[in-house]
Amino acid sequence: MNAAFRVVRGNPDPDELAALVAVLTVLRTRAATADDAPAPTVPRATWDRAGNGYSSPLAWVVQRTAP
Repeated sequence: MNAAFRVVRGNPDPDELAALVAVLTVLRTRAATADDAPAPTVPRATWDRAGNGYSSPLAWVVQRTAP
């Protein structure tokens, strides 16, 4: 059986190696599920858009009627 990683420098204790294995396992699991699942889409707000998608260049101007 081949090692998944090797320690190049230092002398980690068993708890440090266990923490590293846990982090690498989570990262690998996230990467595997990210490839399978489509990216979530965020709904866009439409409250500021006209019904037909066109807004006049002067749409922001408030037109007042004569009293």
